[in-house]
Amino acid sequence: MATGDGWTSRLLTGLAEHLAAAGIGDWSPSGTYGPGDTGIVIRAVPQTPDRLITLAAYPVGSASPGVADHQLGVQIRVRAGTDPRDCDDLADAVYELLDGATRLTLDGIAVVQIWRQSYTSLGDDSNGRWSRSENYYFDTMRPTSNNTD
Repeated sequence: MATGDGWTSRLLTGLAEHLAAAGIGDWSPSGTYGPGDTGIVIRAVPQTPDRLITLAAYPVGSASPGVADHQLGVQIRVRAGTDPRDCDDLADAVYELLDGATRLTLDGIAVVQIWRQSYTSLGDDSNGRWSRSENYYFDTMRPTSNNTD
């Protein structure tokens, strides 16, 4: 399997593409962004650009044996400028797109529903840029050789 071909990588890539298609951020698989971009990255928190959306998956539970239903948490960290409202506005755009979304397909992965579970301010960094952490839950289908229904 090549890098990026795994189920979690595909889901996060599909989410990045979905956010970019909605005009919320800029997705560059190479990770190269200009100063005016709102970069979308997976797991990393680079110093630039100033406006950033970071996607990171984490487990939140286990499915019943033999069942392909899968629940996954995705932390969406947003960072913006020195005015905390810019950070809140970026997080609000993500919320409006994702919370309550149903029947999506992200890079070939069926997503039954998405909802925001929690969020908190992360304060400002040494450059005065404000950040916020948002936790979304994804009900998905993840069939494997052992979980087929």
